[in-house]
Amino acid sequence: MQMPHDLIGWLSLGSMLLGGLWWVLKNTIVNSISGLRQDIASLKNELKESNKQANNHEVRLTALETWKHDKWEV
Repeated sequence: MQMPHDLIGWLSLGSMLLGGLWWVLKNTIVNSISGLRQDIASLKNELKESNKQANNHEVRLTALETWKHDKWEV
């Protein structure tokens, strides 16, 4: 009746291997993905600020062009 002991041995070995694999994946891939998410969020905030600045320049240029046009048309 060696079968139950072998089965328990294989199950314990398999669970240890799966636990080790889970630990490696968690400390490599999952942490990398979390870091990428944080980097992408910060990049989105920077892009929002840059977009606001670009819109301000567009508004200023439009105002200057309108003023220039009105000044020379009169």
